[in-house]
Formats: sequence, structure tokens, C-alpha cells
Amino acid sequence: MCRVYSKTETGGKPLPDKADQLRRENARLNKELQIARNRFDRIFHTSSNLMAIFRISDGSCIDMNQAIADFGGFDREELIGSSSMVHSLWADPAQRDWIIQKIGEEGSIYNLEVDFLRKDGKVRRVLFSANPILFDDEPCLLSTSVDITERKQTETALRESEERFQLITNTIDEIFYIYDAQKGIATYLSPAFERVWGYARDRALNQDEPFINPVHPEDREKVMNWGPMTRTGQPVSYEYRIIRADGSIRHIWDRGYPVAQKDGKVTLYVGTGLDVTEWRQAEEALRESREYLDQIINGIADPVVVKDCNHIHVLVNDAFCKYMEQKKEDLIGKTGFEDLPEELAKALLKSEEEVLRTGRNSLTEDSIIDPHGLRRTWMTRKSLLTNKKGEKQIILAMRDITEYKQLEAQLLQAQKMEAIGVLAGGVAHDFNNLLNVINGYSELALESLGEDAAVRKDIEQVWDAGKRAAALTSQLLAFGRKQILQPEILDLNAIIDQLSAMLRRLIGEDIDLAFITSQDLGMIHADPAKIQQVVLNLAVNARDAMPKGGKLTIETANIHFNEDYIREHSGAKPGAYVMLAISDNGVGMDAGTKEHLFEPFFTTKEKNKGTGLGLATVYGIVKQSNGFIWVYSEPGKGTTFKIYFPRVEGESTSIEITEEPEYPGTETILLVEDEAAVRNLASRILRDRGYTIIEAGDGKEALRLAGEYTEEIHLVVTDVIMPGISGSVLVSRLETTRPGIKALYISGYTDNAIVHHGILDSGIAFLEKPFSPKRLASKVREALQSPPKKESRESG
Repeated sequence: MCRVYSKTETGGKPLPDKADQLRRENARLNKELQIARNRFDRIFHTSSNLMAIFRISDGSCIDMNQAIADFGGFDREELIGSSSMVHSLWADPAQRDWIIQKIGEEGSIYNLEVDFLRKDGKVRRVLFSANPILFDDEPCLLSTSVDITERKQTETALRESEERFQLITNTIDEIFYIYDAQKGIATYLSPAFERVWGYARDRALNQDEPFINPVHPEDREKVMNWGPMTRTGQPVSYEYRIIRADGSIRHIWDRGYPVAQKDGKVTLYVGTGLDVTEWRQAEEALRESREYLDQIINGIADPVVVKDCNHIHVLVNDAFCKYMEQKKEDLIGKTGFEDLPEELAKALLKSEEEVLRTGRNSLTEDSIIDPHGLRRTWMTRKSLLTNKKGEKQIILAMRDITEYKQLEAQLLQAQKMEAIGVLAGGVAHDFNNLLNVINGYSELALESLGEDAAVRKDIEQVWDAGKRAAALTSQLLAFGRKQILQPEILDLNAIIDQLSAMLRRLIGEDIDLAFITSQDLGMIHADPAKIQQVVLNLAVNARDAMPKGGKLTIETANIHFNEDYIREHSGAKPGAYVMLAISDNGVGMDAGTKEHLFEPFFTTKEKNKGTGLGLATVYGIVKQSNGFIWVYSEPGKGTTFKIYFPRVEGESTSIEITEEPEYPGTETILLVEDEAAVRNLASRILRDRGYTIIEAGDGKEALRLAGEYTEEIHLVVTDVIMPGISGSVLVSRLETTRPGIKALYISGYTDNAIVHHGILDSGIAFLEKPFSPKRLASKVREALQSPPKKESRESG
């Protein structure tokens, strides 16, 4: 309101004309005020901030802008006039009351975070401020609020993200890092760094040297090249070692990933460093374990193969590669059936399928042709293997039993020989005694009969049958290695040379005979008579194999058996040997015939053309002489017998093939034989030749008669095997009472005191039963003319 002054108040003086001035000023002020109000209203009502004016006296809302109405979801009319600072806006009335109290105490409040409640029930977070103002001359509060709900949500999300980041980086085993690609330094390292590297993070953050120093010297160059690599903007991954302060070495696997800015420029790398020491140790242990298992499986001499369910090789050992003569990479991925005959491949496939189907182990013997075309026998054990994935595989453990099968066949052969040998040995003593009587008296009878005697042919038949029976007994003993050998150091070339004329007559004119002998041939230790028998038997066998004529070759050579030969020829032993080879170009033999070649009574000849003991005799003589015999033959390509005798040192004994003369004598002989018929025969033969004979039926009687006889006894001829006192014990006792007495032993059996392993003791005069009258007379004279022993021998 404007005030008017009176003249009295002015002192009667005329007042200056200021009314217009005042009016104009007032109008100006009103205008400015209006402008200010309009500006305030525009600011107040158009502001995006939440604004309201409250009367302090009662807290009622005088005015609020549209922003606060829109924010709360109310109409302005609903809130204007409301009291207590608009109850409906506050999510927490206690917070509102506290703010009112705070304003009353302090007059204003600034940037306080409070929760407003929208009409729809949603709570929003605002930043609340209130300042006192005069509005229409009344004390009021002007409140301004900024909706910070999204910002608080972002802050919360960021905080939670940070918390999660810290939780992850603080707990994971991997080192998490942030690397400044421009500066070449780490700006963040997770706590795992200290655990793995062994020193504080701040030593490595924002600097380079402390980070490089613990790196193993051999890996530093690799790590130092990491920086330039990051400038390419490509992910990087590499492994290096660090040396901790305690001296332990750790393996770190580092992987870095580029972080590009908006302009595409890579300024940061984030990554992880994982301590893979245990992995590497486990990997090394696994590698060592695999190498160890490889050494084991490859150290197994037998082939080992693992196949999958499709019968494809997934693992093979060195032994299998060696047998197949192929590399592992050439065998893996194959079935092994590719090069086998269809029938055999099907049989092997069926046995493998059976194992895969039933899970039962299988043990089979398979005959397979090796890469050299030789048939080998394999014993294969097939077992099922199921891995963790449930995939089925089959393990094949193979063993080449070709030699075992050969040894098995040899064992069966040896058992046959042993059985026949036992049989032959069991009857040889008595049978030879009977043959001795039959043949001896037949020969004596023939000597006394004229050529025209009526019974001469009958006795000749008996004598011939007896000689054949004696030969058969000798062959059986030879086969069973029960014959008595009298070995000497021999030159095999000399034996063949002495037999050459006989061989030419034996094989006939339609067969060429060739000799290929080594000039520096070594010596052998063998019975010359038996070696002659071997050569003659094989020559006859060759002759029969060439019915239309052919060529017979006899060859000698020095041979040395090495390990390769022994592996291919079971039963052979390494060392130096003398070879005797007898070859023909006759009809040859197939594999079936060769398998039974040395069996007794086996023959391919016509009935009554052979006994089947010729080759069996050869086999027995060779084996008893510590030799080996192999046969090489094919149908239509002839046959070769190769015999190997151990080579020995020494000078050969001169061997001559001469007919034994009949020697008469006048000496006194003590004849000891428990078989009366043999004793009577021997006594008659020797008496007829002029000897004085003292006969005894056993050793006890012989000692008694020798004690009673006062004249000199020059020779004791005694059977070796007798009841009571044996021949060797008898001779030993006689040597103590009659020094210088000589002895001739008679036997047809090897199991006695003067024979060991079929070999006659050195220096012993021996006559094998059955003997002929000429042979007995010759051996008696030979014993009588032998040099005396230097000392007596006691034998048990």
C-alpha cells in the first residue's frame, strides 16, 4: 500500500513531485517482481527436479511442480493442500519425521538420500534438499529432489560387480591381472600372485624388473617378448617357469586377451596366470608311466596287440613289429587279416568276436605263414578290455610256439625211443644170450659140415635168421640209444675214404657218387664202427630214393653254430661242429613223411623191403654221439641229411676195415658167464683154438676157482651183469690176488659199471653180444696182447 504525506508533515512547504517517480518505481518493481515470479514459476514448474513448497507452520503443501506429480504418479491437486509435508510421498514416515525435526533444528537440509513412495507402490530413491524461504510473506520450505534411483542401482550393481570381482580374484587359484600394453607394466594383480610367486604384489605392480627377476633364466627371453606381442592386439598364450625365494620351481601358464578402446586401439590386456606345476608334474609322471609301460610292453619278447571292437590295431609292441617286419605306424589302423588266407582270417575273426561278445578269455593255437613264407604256430591269448567309456577292446598276447611244438614232437619221439629203448634193453641181455647160442652153434655146425651135407642149407637158414635177429636187436638198441659205443678221435674224411669202394659197390653203377670234403676238417669223438653204419645206412636210403639212377653227394665241412642258427634249430647248441652231409636228387619227401622219418618201423618202402629201423638207427647213433641231424627235402627235389658232430682237438686214430683173423693160443683163461649155454659156447670156441679154459657160473665161483688154481691165469673173460658179484667187481678183486691179470668184458646192454651214458670206459677191452666165434677169438687175442695195467682198479 502507498503512503500519502500532508502539508503539516512537510512543514507547509510544497512537496517535491515524487509521486510519479514512486509510481514509476513501484510499477518497475512490480514488473520485475512479476518477471521474477514468472521466471520462478517457469523454473519451478518446468524443472525436471522434484520441487515443492511447504508452509512451515502446518507443513501443508502450497505448491509443487508437475515433475514431482509425475514422479509420484499423483495429480497435483491430490497433493497441494496436504499437510505434514505430504504423508503419501514418504516410504518411511519415521524418516520424514526425522527430517522435519532436523529442519526445525538446523533450518535446512542438503542432499539427503530418502525413499519416496509412488502411488503404484514402487519405491524410488531421491537426493532431498530443503531450504527456508518467504512465500507471500509466510515462512515456507522449498524442497528440491533429484531421482537417483537408476544411479543408485548402477552404483549398487557396480559395487556388487566389484565385490564379485574381488571375491573371484581373491579366491580363484589363477592369477588375474590387468596389463598396460602401452607402458608395459601390470596395473593389477590378484592376491593369488603372492601365493604363487611368493612375494608381495606391490613389488610387481607398475614396474617391470621385479616381475622379470623370478622368471627362470631359460624362459626370460620368452617372457620379455610378451610386451611387443601385445601391441599386435592378438590374444597371447605361453608357459614359463619361475624360481621362488625358497628355490622351488613353479610352472605358469599365461593367457592374455586384448581390451580395445572405442577407436579400436588396444591399450590393455587382461589375463590369467595359472600355476600348472602339478599338471606338469602329473603330465611328467604320466609320460614317465607311459614310457615305463612302453618299456614293459616293448620289453616283452612275445608280440602284444590291442584291437578295438572293429578289430583294428590300436596298439602294437616292438615284438609284433619285428615279427611283421613293419613299423608301428604302418600297423596301427589295420586288422592284421589283410594278408592272411581267407579261411584263416575268418577263423581268427570268429575267435575275436567270441571274446568281444562273451567277455571270456580265449586261448588258441593258430598256424600262420610269416613274412618269409614259413609256417609258424602261434599260441594266442585273447582277453577283453573295457575302458571307462564302456568301449570294448581286445588284448592279444601271442607266443611263437613253433619251437615248442617241434620240441613237443621231439619229446614224443624221445618218449617213443625211450619206450623202445627200455623194451630193447629189457630183452637185449637175455635175447642176445639166446642169439649168441643160436648163431654161435650155427656157425660152428657150418664149419664142421661139408658143402654137400643135407642139413647145411637148413642150418644156413637158421644162421641167417639169427644174424638178422641180431642186427634187428642192434638197431633197436641204437634207436633207443642203449648200444655201447667205443669212441675214438676220428677224421671223418678218412672214414669216408675207406668206405668209398664199398659205397660204390653198394649204390650201383646207375648212381654217380661225388665227394666234397674239407681239407682242414676238424676231428670228432665217435665210435668208428657206428659212424660207418651211419654213412652206409644213409647211402642205402639215398639209393632207394633214386630207383632210376641219380647222383649221391657226400660232403664234409667245419661249421660254427651261432645264436641265429640255434633260434631256428631247436635242440642245437652253440659251438664248433664237423658237418657230414649226404644228398641225393631222388624222389624227395613231403612234410608229412619228414615228421615221421625217424620213428621206429616207419617206412615208405614196399612190404618186406625194409624194417623201418635204418634211419631210426642213424638218429640214435647221432644223438648218442652228442650230434644233431636235420633233414631238408621236397617232393621231386631230392633229400639232404645234414649231421653235425661236436668238433674236438687231438690226433685221429688210424682206422682200417679188415677181416678179423682167427687167432689160436695156449694161455689159460678164466671164463665167467651165468648163462650156461653162452658159457659152453664160448668155452668150446676157445678150447678149439688151443686155450685152457676154467669155467665159472658166477663171480663167487670164479673167485673160488681162481684161488684153487695154482698156475698162472692170463685172462679173465667175464659177463658184466651177473647175480651176486658183477663182472667189474670180480675183475677188481682178481687184480689184487693176481697182479697183471688181464680182462675182457662181455655184454649186450649199456646199464652196467663199465659203461656210462652209453660210452665204454677208456682202456677197457670189451666184446659186444651176440658175438661170432671169429670175433670172440680176435678180441681174446687182442686183450692178451694189450699192455699190462700200471695199477689195479677197484670198481663197484
